[in-house]
Amino acid sequence: MKFYIQMGHGMQTLCKDLCEAWQGTTVILSPQNIYPTDRLPSFAASLRSVNGAVLFDPQLYSPRKYHKNLQKHTYWPRGGVTSIELGECKDLLTTLAGINTAIESEAFILPSNIISRIDDRWGKIQGRIASQARQVASGQRLLLTVALGKDVLTDDSQVESITQYADHWDVDGVYIVCEHPERHYLIDNPIWLANLLSLVAGIKRLGKEVIVGYANHQMLPLALAKCDAIAAGNFLNVRWFQPEHFETTDNDDISQRTKWYYCPQALSEFKVAYLDVARRTKILDRLAPPPSMANQYSNVLFGGAIPSSTNYSERNSFKHYLHCLKIQCENANRATYVDSRNAHFAQLETAARILDGLHDERIKGQDRDFREIVDVNEAAIQTFDKEFGFAMAREW
Repeated sequence: MKFYIQMGHGMQTLCKDLCEAWQGTTVILSPQNIYPTDRLPSFAASLRSVNGAVLFDPQLYSPRKYHKNLQKHTYWPRGGVTSIELGECKDLLTTLAGINTAIESEAFILPSNIISRIDDRWGKIQGRIASQARQVASGQRLLLTVALGKDVLTDDSQVESITQYADHWDVDGVYIVCEHPERHYLIDNPIWLANLLSLVAGIKRLGKEVIVGYANHQMLPLALAKCDAIAAGNFLNVRWFQPEHFETTDNDDISQRTKWYYCPQALSEFKVAYLDVARRTKILDRLAPPPSMANQYSNVLFGGAIPSSTNYSERNSFKHYLHCLKIQCENANRATYVDSRNAHFAQLETAARILDGLHDERIKGQDRDFREIVDVNEAAIQTFDKEFGFAMAREW
């Protein structure tokens, strides 16, 4: 499974730095953070100069809502019931196709608004968007956005309906974004996660590509469904799909400047002050990344000094997280489905064991602690395995 960078606030330099350090990656450009439209090609060219590639997410999730930055783009609708909601948007798609050509994108992400319930009307509108895009896309690969409200993935029948509709869409793949249930960064509903795995697997079995945007490390099991890529960014609003983020700029979730450290083997993030506690109790080495994920962004935390007194910056925190997640994505698939499934269970068991030891010393990650989420992911994988395991093993 590949890892893509989901571009968000303050990420232009970060994207270029990581593209260069990784010798290339794909960045999903954000019109909310690069505006006006004519600035997109030059930034895309700067990424290509360091072996990067780009996709463009038009972010038309709430086309009738006001967002001061999105409004600055030439393609943005100007009020009323928008063409995208009716599925009659050839002019809009022509404009977006031109943007994708100008930035030399890897594929054309087609727009779609957030849906709270799957029905026949939605399926037909998605199909019309796809067929109109095929007429104007000049041979570009098409990825149709599937933007789901928080309750859709709690309903098995709606998940099955999406797969049935997708079979009729004239596209090369889908770009899935999902609002989390209960407003939690880490999802505590195993059925929701199991249904996302089922949705990805169902669409992959149709022969279509699947990219899941606004993701985080909890989504690593999507590799079991043969997901092609997940994308994440710096702040939580690019690791967790929040519809209101595309309606206003008043709540961008970037005001809190706490520095976090991601412990990949524990699948948890900790405030740097808790690394000070770990050093004091002589267990800081448990939090250090394994050799395969060691990097220049976080090495300073484990050099002997008090972690909070080092020059570990917020930017280093972001780079460390994305670097580790990239490697975890690349390691998420094994030679067979069974080997991959067992590796995910082993990863969760290891995280639980490490976290139990850390919790004994009162070192916890608050709402980014994965201990209770371990059970959620295990249950989701087990559910998916019972329903799709045999098919995935044969088709791996």
